[in-house]
Amino acid sequence: MKFSVLKLDVEKKEVEFKGFEKDDVYGIIDYGIHVHNELKTYEVDPYDPRNVVIFGKGPFAGSALPGAHRLMFFFRSPLYGTLFPSAMGGAAYQFQHVGVDFVEIHGKAEKPVVIILKNDGENLSVDFYEMELGKVMEIWRDYKGEEGVYALTQYLLDSFAEQFKGMEFRIAVVGPAALNSNYGAIFSQALRNGKRMVGSEDWAARGGSGSVLLRAHNVVAIIFGGKKRKKEFPNEDIGNFKTAKEIVEGVHKKPYNEVITNATVKYRFNPKLNTGGTFGGNYPAEGDLVPILNWQMPYIPKEDRIKIHELIMKHYWEPFNEESIKPKNWTMCGEPCPVVCKKHRKGHHVEYEPYEANGPLSGSIVLHASDISVHAVDAMGFDAIEFGGTAAWVLELVYRGLLKPEEVGISAKPEFTKDALIQNPVETSELNAKLVAELAHAVAFAKTEIAKIIGLGKRKASAILDEKFKDRLNYGESFKDYAVFTPLGEDGEINPTMYWAIGNYIPLPIQGRYWTFYEFGVFLEPEELASKIISSALWEFWYDNIGWCRFHRRWMKPVLKALFMEAYGVNVDMEEHAKKQLRRLIDYAKRAGYTPVFWDSMRVIDLVAAGSKEFGNEKWARKFEKDKIGTAREYLKKVLDAYSQILGVDWSI
Repeated sequence: MKFSVLKLDVEKKEVEFKGFEKDDVYGIIDYGIHVHNELKTYEVDPYDPRNVVIFGKGPFAGSALPGAHRLMFFFRSPLYGTLFPSAMGGAAYQFQHVGVDFVEIHGKAEKPVVIILKNDGENLSVDFYEMELGKVMEIWRDYKGEEGVYALTQYLLDSFAEQFKGMEFRIAVVGPAALNSNYGAIFSQALRNGKRMVGSEDWAARGGSGSVLLRAHNVVAIIFGGKKRKKEFPNEDIGNFKTAKEIVEGVHKKPYNEVITNATVKYRFNPKLNTGGTFGGNYPAEGDLVPILNWQMPYIPKEDRIKIHELIMKHYWEPFNEESIKPKNWTMCGEPCPVVCKKHRKGHHVEYEPYEANGPLSGSIVLHASDISVHAVDAMGFDAIEFGGTAAWVLELVYRGLLKPEEVGISAKPEFTKDALIQNPVETSELNAKLVAELAHAVAFAKTEIAKIIGLGKRKASAILDEKFKDRLNYGESFKDYAVFTPLGEDGEINPTMYWAIGNYIPLPIQGRYWTFYEFGVFLEPEELASKIISSALWEFWYDNIGWCRFHRRWMKPVLKALFMEAYGVNVDMEEHAKKQLRRLIDYAKRAGYTPVFWDSMRVIDLVAAGSKEFGNEKWARKFEKDKIGTAREYLKKVLDAYSQILGVDWSI
């Protein structure tokens, strides 16, 4: 397929526009793998300017179909150690007007730079607006009463909106988290009539995309857009709604509206539960398996977990329904979409994973308390899932006396027990949420020596803390034993998604997103788990490769092959191509020195061991009772051996 590429060297201020054509490149991940292998980025540190950040739209952006406008970022992760995709919902709807498919960012600017991409309908212009780091820091601290990514977005909107008058545009920025941690994100908010749309916030967050953008390239923001343009498809014009609708109905043999509505009911509104969105749907579904108190579920009796879940439903879920669902405070990510999955209330966009990681996982089960922590984490520009997992770990360490409040930059010791949550849910939540917000500022601005170490990530930080505070540890104990992460190689790590799911802890070429089998409450035989992981990854690859929102996956998956054929005249072997690219990702990871390792956190081993019993696999539960560590090794090895066999690779411990 053919693609257009804009290559930017921010160090030399050079711009190159080029065409690209290759038979087995169908989307941005395909292209990103090709470029990173060509540049041999596996040879250099992730913060080397050679670690090119590639971002762009998929081949169906510009179609009339909802969900086709995710803006994808692809880079080598400073956290996980290997290539990583990160998705920003809706932003490709504005990016499509730039007039290119992909953008490559090379080199490192001398000063923090804002890249401005603008197409006036006839010409594409590229500008590099330099700022002093001191000025950026000043804005991050406060601009018009806001801080971090919100402040920088508003500053750039005030400064550059006039240049985009009459055009569709969007602003993507990083926050101070990108400067002082390995898990900084890229933030963007849809704009309407020159103002930021409440509730439309979205992030390319996982893997440290913002950290690479800033520290490898010194890019603090990208402004992009242009005059509306119509996408020209080589064959059938799927930009025409009637044509696109006929393709969907031809595959599903049902009316278009029925297909879309039934497939996305969880994300819009589920009449059976009288709620909607990931936040509304997940808490009733998970029950007492909801991650709480830094993943301490294996040590908390089921009856107490049930009590805590009941309190979550009362203080978390019910207020959400009252303040967001009932008044229909729903909006979109930036592209026209009937799902209106963005639920918001009191000025806060509310989604399950950020509010779970910086809420119940971190010791807050009161929604109005978690508003404080989540907003601070977002404002600082963190990957909220990664930060929430880190905050939960730090709060437990401080509670246990392994770290001191003043060392990490917080004002008090947390209340971090099940009894505190059950007996005093409001006061406990308010205290813990306040401390998470303080920790977010401490790490983002590197306020203390330990806060700076925490910015490395739980696994990397533990190696330093084990040595620094060895007198605080019991014999054979590690700071890692209280941390939950999926390890890769010697120092690679990623916080799992917010589900007690065994597939979340398996070292894979891509983890921490949904390229795994993430169903909670299930303990499968190793071979079956490996098979389900691959089945999931093959399609998650495609959603990311073509920049399609995974909330639409249930109806889109059967249609995708037909769309390639109808719009481009290309017959794609969906499964075989995805397998081939998974093998390429594995090859890259191995070249970079990041291969599977055994779990080096006792908390993770306990989650897996307890899961066998909790989820009803008696055979493995008996084995874990006899030999926990040995059985964990056996189980993980069997999963990875089966995974390797199915893919025809060596991805074993």
